[in-house]
Amino acid sequence: MALSVGLDTAVKALRAHQLAVDVAAHNIANAHTPGFSRQRVLLRPVGLDGSDHFSRDALLGRAGMGVDASDVHRIRDIFLDYQIRQSFGDHGQYQTRSGALQRAEFVFNDPNDEGLAAIFNSFWNTWQDVVNEPEGSPARTSLVHAATTLTTRINRAYAELDSQRKELDFQLSGMADKINAASAEIAELNLKIKQVELNGDMANDLRDRRDLLMDDLAKLANITYSEQEDGQVNIYLGNHELVVANDYREVELAEHPDHDDMHHLVFKMDGMPLETTTGELRGLYDARDQDLPNVMAKLDELAAQLITSINTIHEDGYGLDNGTGREFFTGTGAADIALNADLAANPDWIATAANPDSPGDNSVALQIANLQLGKTMAGGTQTFDDFYANMVSVLGADVNRASGLARSAEQMNSHLDARRQAVSGVNIDEEVTNLAASQHAYNAAARVITTIDQMLETLINGTGVVGR
Repeated sequence: MALSVGLDTAVKALRAHQLAVDVAAHNIANAHTPGFSRQRVLLRPVGLDGSDHFSRDALLGRAGMGVDASDVHRIRDIFLDYQIRQSFGDHGQYQTRSGALQRAEFVFNDPNDEGLAAIFNSFWNTWQDVVNEPEGSPARTSLVHAATTLTTRINRAYAELDSQRKELDFQLSGMADKINAASAEIAELNLKIKQVELNGDMANDLRDRRDLLMDDLAKLANITYSEQEDGQVNIYLGNHELVVANDYREVELAEHPDHDDMHHLVFKMDGMPLETTTGELRGLYDARDQDLPNVMAKLDELAAQLITSINTIHEDGYGLDNGTGREFFTGTGAADIALNADLAANPDWIATAANPDSPGDNSVALQIANLQLGKTMAGGTQTFDDFYANMVSVLGADVNRASGLARSAEQMNSHLDARRQAVSGVNIDEEVTNLAASQHAYNAAARVITTIDQMLETLINGTGVVGR
């Protein structure tokens, strides 16, 4: 009986260390697989449980029953996972917002000789040229070109900002697809994990895949989650269920109630909006619904005041043809500001004099030129140049702030990811060491079997030989 127990113990050791070799090989094979967590065989001694004390021989001791290697655990820190997912959300938010603001800043191309500030300055300078030469055709023609360039540039800047808003809105469709795809796969994995672990096995690789998908979701929006006793995970997006066991809540695009021609993401089952405080979705909403509209509103305010201020003076003046009452600019704001087509075709009609039949009078032109220094913006506290400079500087500050927060979040991501890799990542040198240790243990267990085999041979073939 004792030899059979020892043989069974050695066989268990063989199987346990063979499993350890297999696990080390699995780790090495997935050393660079995204989301993979290294695995370890949990070796535990199988001791006596006392249930067979009636068969115990009082003269002989009892050894243990070998090794238990029934569990293969993955090395994972769930608290570190929670921290890094929070960091993913922050980075996604600020990175998305920073990218949108940088594109908006590039629209104005300042400071640059071809930037809007330089074009504004050229416009005012041509008015000064007209002041100096009110009867001169070259100065008037230059003013037509400068005004056309200015209005075209304002139109284009406003249109580009509007186009960027629509592009951000279009990206919502892709985000909905990502959320639905990840949620559907997590729900499917929940069921598989439950089935595998109900059979007594560990669904380590399935859990790794599910964690990787949860990382992806955390980059898009802030999620919370809880694991159930059966191994399934319930995920919440904001205050709404996203994944429940092996079912998920699909999201879709819907028209935004507060922003014309814009959309937002809602849950298909009840129409509730996706509420998130972090992630790429939050950054997209902030850029689309706050940052870009604020810049567009300021540009529109600048253009509207420019139209009103210049037209008010110009309509009271007289051109070289003695015509009066003409608008210099048409339109109401940045989207449609334009030089009056009649003036563009007839530069002599530009009003420069306060009275008819006064070709040398430059008083009206001077009033318009002096608008550059007049505090007509922001409730009479800023000039046109000040207002525009403040608008661009605020935009630049927003870009720097968002970029700084994005860099800070990225550094935190790198730090937490390094910690995660230290815990869960595969170290090739360590795996090779473990592989060698398992190999030696396997060889030793095989040697035990050989020894017991020799003992059995002695017992079978040698018993009863003496005395024959």
